Amino acid sequence: MSGVMKNIYATITDHVQMAGYREIVEAHGRARGLAGFVFNDVDGSVKIMARGLEPVLTEFIQDLRSDRPDTIIETIEIMEDISLPSPFGKIAVDDIREYMARFDKGIDILTEHTRLLSENNSFLYGMNNKLDMLDGISNKLDTLPERIAEAMKR
Repeated sequence: MSGVMKNIYATITDHVQMAGYREIVEAHGRARGLAGFVFNDVDGSVKIMARGLEPVLTEFIQDLRSDRPDTIIETIEIMEDISLPSPFGKIAVDDIREYMARFDKGIDILTEHTRLLSENNSFLYGMNNKLDMLDGISNKLDTLPERIAEAMKR
C-alpha cells in the first residue's frame, strides 16, 4: 500500500473511560501495524498519537468509529516527524485512579448484594419460625385423637 507517512493526534470522547477502550484502540493500532500510543486523559477523554501511511490511519479511525459508534473522534494532523513507539501500545497514565473507580463500583455491587442477602436471611428466619410453629400445631393435631379418647374415658 503506498501513500504518505502521516502523524495524527486524536481525542476520543463519550463513554470511553472505564470501558476497556484503550485495549480496543491498542488492538486496532497493532492490527494496522501503526506506531503510536493511547492513554486516558484527566479530562475523561482518550488520547491517541499514531503514525502510519495516510490510508492506514484513515482505516484505523474508521475501525474505531465502527467499533464504538457512540464516540466522538477528533483528529489533528501533526506535521513534525515525531518518534512514536512501535508496535502500537498503551500508556498507563492514571491506572491507579481507574482501578480505584473500578473497586468502588465493585464495592457498591457487593454492598447491594450483601443487603439483599441480609433481607433474604431475615425472611428465611421468619419463615423458619413459622414452620416451627406449624410443626408444633401438627404434633398437637397428631395426638388429638388419643387425647379425645383419654378425655372420653374419664
